[in-house]
Amino acid sequence: MDRPVGPLTRTALLAAFLVPLLAAAPSGADDDPGPALAGTPVTGTPDASQAPVITTGRYLDRLPATGELHYRLPRTAPGTTFHVGALYVGSGNSIGEGIRLKVGTTPGDQGCGSGGVFRPTLGEPAPVLFTTVSTWTDVPDHECATAEGLYLSVGAPIETADADLPFEILVFEEPALSSYSFDVLPLPEEPAWTPLTPADPARDLPLGTTPTNAPVVRDGTFGLELRPGRTLVLAIPLDWDQSLAAQLDAVLPKDAPATDGISVQVVGPMLGTSQVSFADRKPADWVGGTGRFRTGAQSHVVAYPNRDSYDAGINTATLAGIHYVVIRWTGTAADGTAETSPENAALSVPATVTLVRSGEAQDGVPAYTELDGLIGPQAGSRLVDGTLQAPVVAAPPAPKVSDDGPAVELVVAGGLAIVAALLFLLNKVHHHVKRGRHRR
Repeated sequence: MDRPVGPLTRTALLAAFLVPLLAAAPSGADDDPGPALAGTPVTGTPDASQAPVITTGRYLDRLPATGELHYRLPRTAPGTTFHVGALYVGSGNSIGEGIRLKVGTTPGDQGCGSGGVFRPTLGEPAPVLFTTVSTWTDVPDHECATAEGLYLSVGAPIETADADLPFEILVFEEPALSSYSFDVLPLPEEPAWTPLTPADPARDLPLGTTPTNAPVVRDGTFGLELRPGRTLVLAIPLDWDQSLAAQLDAVLPKDAPATDGISVQVVGPMLGTSQVSFADRKPADWVGGTGRFRTGAQSHVVAYPNRDSYDAGINTATLAGIHYVVIRWTGTAADGTAETSPENAALSVPATVTLVRSGEAQDGVPAYTELDGLIGPQAGSRLVDGTLQAPVVAAPPAPKVSDDGPAVELVVAGGLAIVAALLFLLNKVHHHVKRGRHRR
């Protein structure tokens, strides 16, 4: 993400010139979106006494074949909450638990939270699997909120072919509220679904294949190619008190396989699903089967009470930050067998996804405790990649202009120096601009 406005730098000038150009440049939906996974290398250990320390950040390790890998989560101050996510691309065509996370006060314990992902991924050659866990509790003196450190355990996947595959670990330590009671923060109403009108023409850009390489976009309509067994991902910032509606539209051929396997999912910054359930009240404009097809997803409002829920019927784990729209087509053949025909495997259907955000940050913005090294969630951050920024400190008052004018001379001199620096850097940029895709 962009840094706060400050002294002129080459990076700032490059961004100022390149962003408009690259945003307007069309590119095919099948362009390489970049690495599917990323992170600082780390090696979890079967022996918990040797477990490496991991703090807020994104890490890359390899899945165990058996047993568990252990990591230590040192706490910055009492009352903070750990949010941990895990992500990997599986071997495909299998059923069973893909990965499981446990967090506790002792190694292998899950007393502070657990999460797992089940994988009915028949027909998917490279399923994108992710899960999350939060240690949040509303009991101030609970050991999960006060222990000096916690332990994270990552279990071996049931699918043996997934052993030793690379996987990401996302860690975010969220500050405590300045006043622990969160009753003053409103619990927003569950958003209803409203049909969206796709823009024409749709914007064409390379979609990601995982949350890690998903391009960050704003409201709009985006073109894509639906294919059985394929996952596509877009990223979009959401602030406190905001929600997101995502709508997928396509025209499916009459022989399209398993159209009920086409889905849209909204995922929070730490890979937790934040989505209103329409299982028993599907919106009237959602049309399944072949021919005209529409489905979608409506996120919960980003609110402190919606960060986690004790109610299993409320599917929400959302913080302010970059959210992800995950579009899947489980490519199982129409008769339910695991194999897809060559025709189905080669099927590609043009489609659009329309994203619209609602609301703005108002009464629901949490007041976090100020702690050195910990910053609360922000709309434009993935939370784990260094884009969180300290609150802006008010600028000092401008110097007064005296009668004899020395302050004016200083201002003019400073302005001339800035202009000279700008011209110098513009000349440097002119000679060093390279082609490439800007990652926002």
